[in-house]
Amino acid sequence: MVALAVVAGAVGCQDGDGGTKAAGASATAQPGARATQSPEEAAKAVRAAYARTSAAKSAKVEMRLTVGGGKAPGGSTFTGVQAWGPVAADLKVFDSSYLADIPGAPVETRVVTAGEATYVDLGEGLTAQTGGKRWLKVEAGGAAGGDELMVQLTGGLTAASMDLPKELGLLAGSSAVKHLGPVQGGDVKAEAYEGELPRGGRMEVWIGPDGYPVQTVIDTETDGGGAMTTLTTKYSDFGAEAAVQAPPAGETVAFVDLLKRLGRG
Repeated sequence: MVALAVVAGAVGCQDGDGGTKAAGASATAQPGARATQSPEEAAKAVRAAYARTSAAKSAKVEMRLTVGGGKAPGGSTFTGVQAWGPVAADLKVFDSSYLADIPGAPVETRVVTAGEATYVDLGEGLTAQTGGKRWLKVEAGGAAGGDELMVQLTGGLTAASMDLPKELGLLAGSSAVKHLGPVQGGDVKAEAYEGELPRGGRMEVWIGPDGYPVQTVIDTETDGGGAMTTLTTKYSDFGAEAAVQAPPAGETVAFVDLLKRLGRG
């Protein structure tokens, strides 16, 4: 069940930060590529991408989260639709070392972020441990209780559920934002930019010819757990419909309540 909270961490309750190699694409600098824009021009390009993504409000995403070190290393892949302002998501989870480590867990599952919480579909094999409840609910900040592992899991929640316009705004405001030059991954061509985020961590964004982000990579060291979180997100179909609804309350079990139940057992 703790591992499922990490799965939820890839889409839940985000305030920014996270990262990895692009799911399905590799970053390759074009031959002879070099930075040609000044820091001011780089910041202007990122601000323009911020304005476009803010207006779009949503996009289709393909994400790969990896966590190295700490007490909960592993990785998961996510595909689906993500929205921002407010943050919401409806994603399929697969290729997950966390799911693979849980007896009775599905090979792939669904994760929904709505309001201030993220919900993981447990599948039929785990409902006996939850009193018949199908959905595990993880609330923003609700898991932190001082334990080192819980601090790491909460850091994952903060790191991974992207509020893309917010992150672009933070990057554009960085005094160290810089142009890396043209890049190509598969058939995608873009201009790459990177910089440090105010809360710590590093962000790289590829911006396509149409001014929209193609890919982001965010690396963050999680406080307390000694873990490095990397989240790579590929974007497409900006403005895609994102009609996300939370599961019925009667079908959910809160993560903290589940821990208490398991502890009593």
